[in-house]
Amino acid sequence: MKTETNLFRFYYLLLFPAVFCPLIISIHYAHACSVPVFRYALERWKPDAYKGIYIYRGEISEQDQSFLDQLNNASRAEAALNLIVKPVDADTFSTEKLTAFFKGPIPDKLPLLAIWYPGQMGKSPPFLRETLSQSLIDKLVQSPKRQQIAEGLIRGESVVWVFIPSGNKEADDGALAMIKQALDLALNRFKRNPFTILDGAKRKRLTYGFPILTLLRDDPAEYIFIETLMKSEPDLFEHTDEPMLFPVFGRGRSLGCLFGKYITARKIREAAVFLSGACSCEVKELNPGVDLLLSAPWDMVVMNSFIEEDPLPELTGVMPESDEPLTCERPTAGSADAMPEDDQARGRVNSTAENSDVHEDNDSGVLKIYAASLAGLILVVAVSGFVISRRRGD
Repeated sequence: MKTETNLFRFYYLLLFPAVFCPLIISIHYAHACSVPVFRYALERWKPDAYKGIYIYRGEISEQDQSFLDQLNNASRAEAALNLIVKPVDADTFSTEKLTAFFKGPIPDKLPLLAIWYPGQMGKSPPFLRETLSQSLIDKLVQSPKRQQIAEGLIRGESVVWVFIPSGNKEADDGALAMIKQALDLALNRFKRNPFTILDGAKRKRLTYGFPILTLLRDDPAEYIFIETLMKSEPDLFEHTDEPMLFPVFGRGRSLGCLFGKYITARKIREAAVFLSGACSCEVKELNPGVDLLLSAPWDMVVMNSFIEEDPLPELTGVMPESDEPLTCERPTAGSADAMPEDDQARGRVNSTAENSDVHEDNDSGVLKIYAASLAGLILVVAVSGFVISRRRGD
């Protein structure tokens, strides 16, 4: 009788984890996916680093060394700049190797600073080649508009919508009116159904904000910012006669570009829904967009975190991982008649249907956890019953 009682105790000890472990896992999983994309990205996605080289011949001048020291100090400051620069002596490399590295001819005039987008060094030409100067250093480290973006995101703004006017007043006014109307509608929708996050025994209500920031193409203080945005896709300089819109979220990540006739209420709504919807849990690199070059004390947002302390998986959209330069989708030749106009819109914006596919996959993952646990429970019951029956027979 004592042996049989011990077996029943063993059975219930196995039953407890079999039933409650999947429940705990699924609750943790659901909590991880209850935070909107923009907030999760702000708290958990570290900005990708831009990489650069200071290429020279002979020796580095005292003045240029002081410039390099300023960049290195900026990358290590509390409001860190996501830029890493290394000095390279051109005389220590063959012409062929340097040409292959630059993906083009070696600059005739040295020394100079060359900077690549994150993950693009050695794979594509640098997007910036400049002679070092105090003015360049100042513009690399910070600018008024980039500081305004960083402060807004840290303060709790959901997405900063960077609007670059074309100079055509009629086109710019029409685009800006469209953007404001679409964002107002989206904002009202999210405010009526805000995310509520558990914080111990209390609940936090997540606030929303969609400010529009106007950036002028000829603003000399924003030269680096404009170059970073305009060269993030290979053909944007071909459309400088059209207004442009860049949604910026997280720790200064641009989702992509909408311009001209592609600035539609539908595409703006899709971007807002994607960035304000509940996340799915994968890695940052699978998401659309490119991190901007700017300095900000991003880690201070952890002081007001909406996310539990335990490390969680990162978000993912539905964009494939690629080392290719970022490009916006556009209609292909012969396809215009077959596609609705809005479906041809530019911009790396995930549709609601695509996002629902991601959440269906997540739900499937939770069901698999329960299925596996149920199978384990059945096995425990069967083995325990067999052992108990054998004991009774003895």
